[in-house]
Amino acid sequence: MNIQTSKIELAKIVLDLDNPDLIQEIMEFIQSKENLSEKLKNNINEAINSLENNEGITHDVVMEETKNRYSKYFK
Repeated sequence: MNIQTSKIELAKIVLDLDNPDLIQEIMEFIQSKENLSEKLKNNINEAINSLENNEGITHDVVMEETKNRYSKYFK
């Protein structure tokens, strides 16, 4: 999917929202992303690229490892 198609899809999603709190959260997220340092932006983009290349760890694996490591909190 190219950038223009992604923008159109995002606009459609936002236009269909009826929750003003969610719209505000989205606006704040976008504004906060614009204010990030270059180093932080690069780190976020690197993490996204890792996930796109299937180099990440799934949620299920993380939860299983967390439950094993901190079993006293998962009773």
